[in-house]
Amino acid sequence: MADLQVRNGLTHSRFVPPRMDRSRKIRVIVGSLVVISVVHYLYLFPVRLSVTRELVSRAYFFPIILAALWFGVRGGVLVPVIVSVICLPYSIIAKGQHRVFFYDEILQMFLFILVGVIVGILKDREQQQRTLNEKLQALAALGEAMASLAHEMKNILIPIRGFLRRIRDNHSLDNKVAAYLEIVDTESAKLDKMTQDMLSFGRFAPPQRKEVEVSSLVEDVKRMLQDEFRDSRVHLICRCECRTPVNLDAEKVRQGLVNLRQNALQASAKGGEVRLLADSDRRAVKFVVEDQGVGIPAANLDRIFDPFFTTKAQGTGLGLAITQRIVREHGGYMQVKSVPGNGTRFTLALPILGETPVPSDDSLRPNQKGD
Repeated sequence: MADLQVRNGLTHSRFVPPRMDRSRKIRVIVGSLVVISVVHYLYLFPVRLSVTRELVSRAYFFPIILAALWFGVRGGVLVPVIVSVICLPYSIIAKGQHRVFFYDEILQMFLFILVGVIVGILKDREQQQRTLNEKLQALAALGEAMASLAHEMKNILIPIRGFLRRIRDNHSLDNKVAAYLEIVDTESAKLDKMTQDMLSFGRFAPPQRKEVEVSSLVEDVKRMLQDEFRDSRVHLICRCECRTPVNLDAEKVRQGLVNLRQNALQASAKGGEVRLLADSDRRAVKFVVEDQGVGIPAANLDRIFDPFFTTKAQGTGLGLAITQRIVREHGGYMQVKSVPGNGTRFTLALPILGETPVPSDDSLRPNQKGD
């Protein structure tokens, strides 16, 4: 099978070996076990200490290592157990002739299982790391493309929204035209928000920590969103118990809290309540955003922080991914607890600079989910 690559107008051929399918791998393992077992039982009686016997016994490592490399821990455990069962009658016979042979066989069975487990664990870890690297590479490429696209979209939106404002300032427009322009303005604002999210996700700079009054930060978030909450008829409650300044990137933390508050608002019904609570101890400052909305289905809890995952008809699915990245860049932790139909609570724990980043409270552990 050839993988064709076109470079500088020339076609190069690079041979890619075919991958062995699962059934063929199993046949190879079973076949090798049968061959080794036949040699073991037919040609090594009576039991005797010899180089040939030792070589044949060691040959069982071949299918064991293959199984661990191909099927991970499951193969690395199953095949050694099968080998041990195959060798058990031989061990019993060896015990009747000489105890040394018996103990040697038992030790060898233990080594079979140990080698299979170790190789299987290493293989599984390698596969997990490879999957993670592929995902990170895909996200990096996607982030670069997304940032470039968002930048171009923003360049287009700037004159559109500018001319739209100038047109709306014309008081001679009739009501019908004004209503149409209001729709255009609303939709273009949504598109502008989407481009902002895409730029924030694609071009993420390290946090610039400065001394911040948490109460001022909470008040800023309240001021930014109070009109939106009032229009939606959802009660917005803010409370700050943090009295000492902390070192944070105020702009990024504000962005993360706004993302959570907007999600809470969208999940809330009219007359509902959304709370933003802030508190701190010697180690960390903690923000809690909770609502009384529809909650998050249990099947979605493991995916809500994945980029572009969203259950909303409109949205990029980047808000929570950006917020989680902000928290992690600060060395903090994020927790979500949700019960469908009974609301959701997000907890952000950001370590105070100079203190240990590991909170002692169980509620501040990373990505923990609960009822």
